[in-house]
Amino acid sequence: MTKAFSSGPSVRPESVTPEPGIYFAEHCSSGPLLTLFRYRELLRQLVIREVKLRYKRSVLGFAWTVLNPLFAMAIFTMVFSRIFGDRPNYPLYVITALLGWNLFSLGTSRGLDSVVINGPIIRKVFVPKAIFPVASVASQVVNFVFSLVPLFLFMVAIGVGFGRSLLWLPIPLLSLACFALGIALLLGTFNVFFRDVKYFYEAGVLAWFYATPIFYPPEIIPDTFKFLLYVNPMYALLESLRTPLYQGTAPRLDLLFLGLGISLFTLLLGWAVFHRFEGRFIHYV
Repeated sequence: MTKAFSSGPSVRPESVTPEPGIYFAEHCSSGPLLTLFRYRELLRQLVIREVKLRYKRSVLGFAWTVLNPLFAMAIFTMVFSRIFGDRPNYPLYVITALLGWNLFSLGTSRGLDSVVINGPIIRKVFVPKAIFPVASVASQVVNFVFSLVPLFLFMVAIGVGFGRSLLWLPIPLLSLACFALGIALLLGTFNVFFRDVKYFYEAGVLAWFYATPIFYPPEIIPDTFKFLLYVNPMYALLESLRTPLYQGTAPRLDLLFLGLGISLFTLLLGWAVFHRFEGRFIHYV
């Protein structure tokens, strides 16, 4: 004897009430750029937090953004002015490169550790992981822009004029920011899996600083080793940034395009590596 069963009334998916429980969000963004755009308000808040957090509870607060390079400029001027003092406006020569170097070094140092630091957020809700190194580098760009105000006042005080060459400034600034973000994405990826990366980079970035003509002119490097300048990406980036401010002229086009090409390549490489492994971050943070 055969018994018939009725299928019962059909149930629409939207009428089903989810039961309490733990649900895991997707931990890999399908489209990184589009996802960052959707979370632009969160990015803005993270940048504001980065800027405020650095000088939280300090008496002088944001003034340290300017005071740090000014103190470094004063030290380098006192120590090396006798050696490189024949260069006109040597303090300006130093500080224009120091501001760019601080953007790079602080942006990459904070960016490489940003994913690990924000691990509690990543474990709870879905957010695009790249938003943390992007916020770290973007906050240093904000610091750089604000530091231009006292820099211009310093230039006025020492009698340096302003010209249309300053209109070139956004291009090397954008190149420097893209290069810093690419390095932060690369190192941030490796730092999730190997925490020693942070300490290796702290030692390496110090050696990188002295290998870059920041407080000394590139002319003192012997011709035999001049090729090392073009191997060092920061030479092209900082010289392109310094020239409109220090010399009041347009940057050399070969250095400008070299820095821009290196920056875009580094950014694309960093973004590809970061996006390739970001789905695994949840297991290591």
